[in-house]
This record gives sequence, structure tokens and C-alpha cells, in this order.
Amino acid sequence: MRNENERFVEMGKRIRSRRISLGMKQMELAEKIDISNNHISSIERGIERPGLDSFIRICDVLNVTPDYLLLGSMKSNDI
Repeated sequence: MRNENERFVEMGKRIRSRRISLGMKQMELAEKIDISNNHISSIERGIERPGLDSFIRICDVLNVTPDYLLLGSMKSNDI
């Protein structure tokens, strides 16, 4: 089983990858979710963890499901 820190590093990589695929700069994402550029940088590197409110805003702005950011797979909303 992967350790907890590795999971946050992987989540940060998915956030960064999605942000880049949308053509969004790190500063733009930070502004849209109302956190500092340094904080989003630390989240993308897996150094810091987003709070729940920030996590939800990241999902909304990047148009991804929480499953994708946490687990790396999109799940259907039809449960």
C-alpha cells in the first residue's frame, strides 16, 4: 500500500496536469480558488494538502470529479 504522502504527490501531479491541459497558469488557478500562488504550488508538489473548501473549488475550476484527483480515475455520476 502506498503511503499517504505519495497519494498527495500523485494528486498534486493530477491537479497540475489538468491545469496545464486547460492552458491555465498556476496563478490563474490560485486566483480562481482564492488561495495564494505559493499554496497551490505546494499542493501541486504534494507538500501541502488543500482544505475541503479549496479541494471542492479545485474540482469545480478544473472540471474534474473528486475521484479523479484522489484516485486518478473518473467515476460516473449515475450511481
